[in-house]
Amino acid sequence: MQEEESITIQEPNYIELISKNLNIGQGQVQTVLNLTSEGATVPFISRYRKEQTNNLDENQIREILELRKKEKNLHLAKQKAINGIHEQGKLTNDLQDNILNCQTLKEVEEIYKPYKSKKKTKAMIAIEKGFEPVAHNLLNNILQIPDELLQQYAQEEILEGAVQIIASWISSNSQLRHKLLNTLYSLGSISSSYKSEKMLEKLNPKEKSQIPKFEIYKNFTIQISKIKPYQTLALNRGESLGILNVKILKDEDIFAKIQKYYLNSLEIKNQLNEYLLEGFKTGYNALFESVERQIRSELTEKAHDEAIVTFQQNLKSLLMTKPQYGQKILAIDPGFKTGCKITILDELGDPQTFDKVYLEQKQETINKILDLTNKYNIQTIVIGNGTGNEKLQELINNEFEGDIYIVNESGASVYSVSKTAKEEFPNYQDVDIGTISIGRRFIDPLAELVKVPVGSIGVGLYQHDIPNKKLEEKLNYVVEDCVNNVGININTASIHLLNHISGINKTQAKKIFNNKPYQSRQELQKILGPKAYQQAIGFLRVPESSETLDNTDIHPEQYQLAKYIISNNKTQPDDQMPEMYPDVTQTTIDFIRKAYKNIGNDPRTNFAHQKAQQPITIEQLKEGDMLQGIVRNVVAFGAFVDVGLKNDGLVHISELANEFVSNPMDIVKVGDTVDVKVIGIDEENGKVQLSMKDS
Repeated sequence: MQEEESITIQEPNYIELISKNLNIGQGQVQTVLNLTSEGATVPFISRYRKEQTNNLDENQIREILELRKKEKNLHLAKQKAINGIHEQGKLTNDLQDNILNCQTLKEVEEIYKPYKSKKKTKAMIAIEKGFEPVAHNLLNNILQIPDELLQQYAQEEILEGAVQIIASWISSNSQLRHKLLNTLYSLGSISSSYKSEKMLEKLNPKEKSQIPKFEIYKNFTIQISKIKPYQTLALNRGESLGILNVKILKDEDIFAKIQKYYLNSLEIKNQLNEYLLEGFKTGYNALFESVERQIRSELTEKAHDEAIVTFQQNLKSLLMTKPQYGQKILAIDPGFKTGCKITILDELGDPQTFDKVYLEQKQETINKILDLTNKYNIQTIVIGNGTGNEKLQELINNEFEGDIYIVNESGASVYSVSKTAKEEFPNYQDVDIGTISIGRRFIDPLAELVKVPVGSIGVGLYQHDIPNKKLEEKLNYVVEDCVNNVGININTASIHLLNHISGINKTQAKKIFNNKPYQSRQELQKILGPKAYQQAIGFLRVPESSETLDNTDIHPEQYQLAKYIISNNKTQPDDQMPEMYPDVTQTTIDFIRKAYKNIGNDPRTNFAHQKAQQPITIEQLKEGDMLQGIVRNVVAFGAFVDVGLKNDGLVHISELANEFVSNPMDIVKVGDTVDVKVIGIDEENGKVQLSMKDS
């Protein structure tokens, strides 16, 4: 038996589609796709091909690439579904049109799902028995069954089969799907409630302890159009823990609206037969369940995207914290049972020695720390903000004359047992590596935090509920942008930092690292291939080079033009410039002048470390107290501020400023030092409500 030929559907015009969706010129889209197909990286295109892309930034370039990938995957999914159904001999023109009209992968999956199952649906069985003509008659409001069918099957079976066929048409109708989808988005509501007491009793102790956190969702209803992304994530979390029931409400008015829309499309004017109505109701119920899954999925994706954006902005603020090179520090990883681990780091962050003290041995702890600071001439102590840091501060605050800073240690323990850590410190114990990491976060947060799994840094919300692959990818964009924006000294950079430079993979990073020191950028041509060199070199600095431009953002491709602009103090394009750099525009000149002016300047200016202060406990606080703290996390509903307590206090969005605030990040960012007033204290749960109004 000869196999049927597969069906090929027309591929979309991606350039036109992306341009329309992102409101970016088709020429710009085409340029980005051409450059990336030639191996250009996002940071390289954004900085050194602005003339060709008409100044698209990193985010716009990534949006183009992501939408291209998304639309390509949607096209392939449609192709697969259509051919999968075609191979079964069940593809109709209407079904093919419904698949082609799908706007998302989820829609394609919902239509294709019944045909992927080995188990036949009732509608499929009815079609195989030949009941489809009866279903078509019912759609025309005609109750008519061919005699040959009545000779083989009972009338009741035929009509029931016809109803199932109509139901399958309803549930896979793309126009009805979009109508119901849009109606629910504009008029529908989502609700939640606690599961039954019997179900809650079955939860394990850890899950039961989470129940009070979902009190506000115990009897909760909100319009789908008004739900906030963080509410979506909270509902999902409560549902996954087995605490909440969550559903989109079935509204009779919406059912009537969709039914009227469908029956009008059939142009039936007479009294409707009961089988058509039954088929519609059965199909509508299946369609509703499918659309409910789609809406829940889309709300979740939107919530994930917003949570990731918040995480990205917080991470950027943290990574762009000002480095503190040039001083020796004593770093401490505090702890009670296992003691406080100590290391001395030199001016470049290299460990000199290790030690340990125990908080219950108060005087011995003070003496040991003071002895080490005197021996190594230490003026700065850095303490991780983990368990025991308040007690440690209390012991040494009045004894040490230098500066004491508290550093966020999130992810340090994760890093200390990682493969990356073992490669860097093969001869050190995990606890010592963690202490080194805490100290280095003060010296150079960017260089140190690039080694920590980004999801463990602790500046997001619900990050453990977000698909890890997606979160890692999006956060690595931030790391990539920060590293390339700052630029790195090729002679002092670690392998891990080099690995985040445009165009450089881990093998190339190791090769660069093992062949340092370098006296010029040109020497890198012997280490890297032509393409990697082109993509990377503008982001690498060689301060020791006799060529001044080797310590700037200016790319060697632009050196001739740059020297002409600088020596002649040119501020606008002239006729000679295109001979030196064919794509030169005013943007190129402005970039070169700014880069030359900023030789040796580090763009990281935010100081995000909190100075140690006299420790306080929640029991000592009273409403109205004024405190100073460091912003540790910014989320959609406010900011978490470290004021020296065990838990960070929350400044709700309504308490961030005297005026209305729509986005907390318009007011604060991670690392900011802020003055706050205590407006609420919950000693039982260790929570404090703070305000920045009039403070």
